[in-house]
Amino acid sequence: MKKVRSQKDRKHFTLYSLQFTVYCLLFTACCLLLTVNSGAEEKTASPSIRVAIVPWKINAEEKFGYLKGAVHDMFASRIGAEPTIEIVKESSIKSALSKYGQEDMTEDIAKNIGNGVNADYVIYGSITVIADSVSIDTKTAALKKVVSPIFFASQGKGLDNLVSMIDEMAKDTKDKILNAEKTTTAPATPPASSEYTGKFISKEKPAETMADDDFIIREKANTKSIWKSPQLPTVIKYIEIADVDGDKKNEIIVLDSHNLFIYRLNGQTLEIVKEFKGNVSHINYSVSIADMNNNGVPEIYISRITNGRLDSYVLEYKDGEFQTIASGLKWFVKTVGEKTGLMLIGQKYSDTTGFFGAVQRLEWKDGKMQDVKAVDIPKGLNLYNFEIVDLNRDGTADIIALDERDYLHIYNKDKQGSWQEIWKSGEFYGGSLNRLELGASSGSHEASDFIDIKARIVYADLYGDGLGEIIISRNDPGTMGRYFKVARSYDKGEIIDMTWEGNSLEENWKTKKIDGYIADYIVNDIDSDGHKELVIAVVTDGGIGKSYIMAYKLQGIGMRQ
Repeated sequence: MKKVRSQKDRKHFTLYSLQFTVYCLLFTACCLLLTVNSGAEEKTASPSIRVAIVPWKINAEEKFGYLKGAVHDMFASRIGAEPTIEIVKESSIKSALSKYGQEDMTEDIAKNIGNGVNADYVIYGSITVIADSVSIDTKTAALKKVVSPIFFASQGKGLDNLVSMIDEMAKDTKDKILNAEKTTTAPATPPASSEYTGKFISKEKPAETMADDDFIIREKANTKSIWKSPQLPTVIKYIEIADVDGDKKNEIIVLDSHNLFIYRLNGQTLEIVKEFKGNVSHINYSVSIADMNNNGVPEIYISRITNGRLDSYVLEYKDGEFQTIASGLKWFVKTVGEKTGLMLIGQKYSDTTGFFGAVQRLEWKDGKMQDVKAVDIPKGLNLYNFEIVDLNRDGTADIIALDERDYLHIYNKDKQGSWQEIWKSGEFYGGSLNRLELGASSGSHEASDFIDIKARIVYADLYGDGLGEIIISRNDPGTMGRYFKVARSYDKGEIIDMTWEGNSLEENWKTKKIDGYIADYIVNDIDSDGHKELVIAVVTDGGIGKSYIMAYKLQGIGMRQ
């Protein structure tokens, strides 16, 4: 009878097999590269681009520690095969790294190491292994040129896919470095303003955006025209569009962590109308605009936390200026749609437990905001992760919501009046860096848990045909991907338009992948010409850099026959 191996034996056998496979692949790849290089050595010029590769951080069980050296060697051999690239010796990197001890790798440290070995570019990142899933995430920073950081992220199943992932990473990084060397001999001078002329400029104009930034509707849509603002020196969290000062033209309201900005498009220029400065103790989270006190002037509702406590407030344009008409509110506040228009809702919050209590309907009474009654929604939802819709156009409410893992769910009521889930997506949507940090104000300065302010779910009749559509973002995670509860960055994003087909949401169109993190988006008339635009706030460098606003004319896009 054949002897059956124990579970422990099988684990050791699997580990040794994986190690042997990786090293065999590494040896084969290096031999091939040496063969190719030996024949080409006499034909190529001397290396001119020095690249420093900082040892990758390994997020995995201890038994996978061998990956650090194996992956470094594979990657270095591939990118170093380019005749004009010289890989800085590993011993020099280790020497420069030794002065930082056990400190976690940061961009500043990586750049210091690169500068210390006289490199032109420094590459650093991480490898994550969870169960049979492997992900690689890297960043390449230029040290002697004005070049945007180069991000790369890839995920796969099993260590057998590691070699192909490294091949892809090396090719992508090498091509972008070479392209940067060719195209960035001098820092580019940014335009003084966008080329806005009251209508949206045709995408064919080469001066409007670089090819990589082009915003293209795919599949059922037709490419029309776009507008893109200059870069704003802030990280946008939320945007809104409304006529907030009664001049019959819409303003653009932009919220970052500490400040509120009101912009206006004036000819070709995005002008600042008003700025409300906060300080580091004020952390903003959302902004909503609606005339909920029924005086003919829309209010601006800002949800924020001050020193760990809810401290929301409301602005309104009165007597020629923006005035605070309510402050110190102990709710997060936003608006959602309902059959009769918009509803103002709120929810309370604790720094230790997060959202608590029912989501409440809020109304103005005697000049003050008051909670009236609980909103009828499925259990477990908070005010930021759902939207009220009428998917079947039968006058009854449905709920569409994002769960903790960013799957979409749709609920409606059964005959007994209870909420029932009727559909769940098989794909992730959303992805947010607008995040509540629980326990961070308790004195430890380190959050014990996190709650994301989920991506906006837009439900709108885009074409006036009575058919509502769902518009939502999908941000691709950086650093640790979706394997961990908290994503630290997002490198690319897209906007997706869907309609309910009776038993599922079906995609109508989506955008090309946009470099950066899609922080927020809205459907509204940004240029006050009577037609709606899809307006998107994009944050560069994975969600931690500067921002810009992009708008796409929706007229004619995805029109139904």
